[in-house]
Amino acid sequence: MLLACKPGAGKTYAICKWLDNTPVEKVHAVVVAPTLVIYDAWTDELEQFSSLDYGHGHSTTFEAACESFAAGELQVLLTTPEMFIKMETSQRGALRACRQLVIDESTKYKSAKSSRFKSIRRIINRYWRIEHCMAMTGTLLPKHYLQLFSQLWIVGQTDVFNTDRFTTYRDTYFFTKPFKKFEYIMFPGFQEKLEARIAPYILQPDEGEYAAMPPLIERVHYVNIGKKAERLHQQMAKDLVITLGDEDFIAANSGVSLFKQLQICSGGIYKYTDPGDPTSGREWHPIHRHKQAQLQSIIQEAEANVLILYCILPSRDVITQLYPDAVELKSSKNIKDWKSGNITIAYGHPASMGHGLNLQSGGNVIIWYDITPDAEIWWQAIKRLHRGAITEPVYVHYLLASFSGSKDMYCYDMLHTKYGRQEALLKRLKKLES
Repeated sequence: MLLACKPGAGKTYAICKWLDNTPVEKVHAVVVAPTLVIYDAWTDELEQFSSLDYGHGHSTTFEAACESFAAGELQVLLTTPEMFIKMETSQRGALRACRQLVIDESTKYKSAKSSRFKSIRRIINRYWRIEHCMAMTGTLLPKHYLQLFSQLWIVGQTDVFNTDRFTTYRDTYFFTKPFKKFEYIMFPGFQEKLEARIAPYILQPDEGEYAAMPPLIERVHYVNIGKKAERLHQQMAKDLVITLGDEDFIAANSGVSLFKQLQICSGGIYKYTDPGDPTSGREWHPIHRHKQAQLQSIIQEAEANVLILYCILPSRDVITQLYPDAVELKSSKNIKDWKSGNITIAYGHPASMGHGLNLQSGGNVIIWYDITPDAEIWWQAIKRLHRGAITEPVYVHYLLASFSGSKDMYCYDMLHTKYGRQEALLKRLKKLES
């Protein structure tokens, strides 16, 4: 079964409750989740269930925890995707002991071509004693219906789509236009058929108290980045190349151009040694500093602890220069300090801290210094604060470059459109479920 609902609506608690209601001698669960999540959300929830002895199969405790789990001394083994795959070669006893497999954040496996999904498929097929495969996600449809295959295969294997092959699923429900072989479009009328097929495998827990959470309040701050930056932004959009001084800045394609336009909106642009190779080395060239004043104004007026989110590395440098005492949330200790209310200004990259963490007790103000075009990362990051047990409204501030054609504004609108599609899908599946 795949638990799909809004982030922060109690999925982790629901799984723990299910395991607690299972006869203790039959509980042999392996939970696979991101590193910070197994030490934060899962540890916090399992502490409420005294009947469930657990251990962390990660880093220096990996071998000892796996051996204890294999010997039946632990009911729950918490591990990461990388360590779970490692079990196949070094800790097979733990896999043989596993009866319940729980995959937290199933969208991490959304690509059926990824080595991560292929590895977990191989393990599920090989270790037939796994009786229940559960998965969890707060963003079931991050981009495209194609990404549902691997997530649903984990929980239902071939029963869901009557195939073990992604290509069969793809060719059954989608077609491509001439000369656009990689742009897949669903056959007319097939959306209803697809949703009817996956509905029995998707469970949306009753949100209960979570439905009555304080509101999420968004505030957009329009930033005038200056005529020079606007001109460079528009030139990059049109020509895929701009000139600063004696330097040419080239975008290899329209996708790269999008990110370069977002860079200009935030304050500068990267110069790559080889425009066609992002790993070739890069240098940051500043263009403006207009977002900094708006950031300072918001923080000055904030009456609670603040979490600043950056998507471009030089923006992190801006934050640390303006606020030397700010703390990056990238370790378990820093996260505990934030949750205890001991950090006034925190910052982080949403891709590294946007899934599964319970940060609501530390503050209720989020500031997007840069905006991301990734709807999954965007929504998951916001729901780190706007989730169960929050007692005050959560304020989300956006610093958006404001002018005609601004990619900041484009991404803001696009993110909200994608969120609407996600909510509509969940509502349709809920009706089919009932």
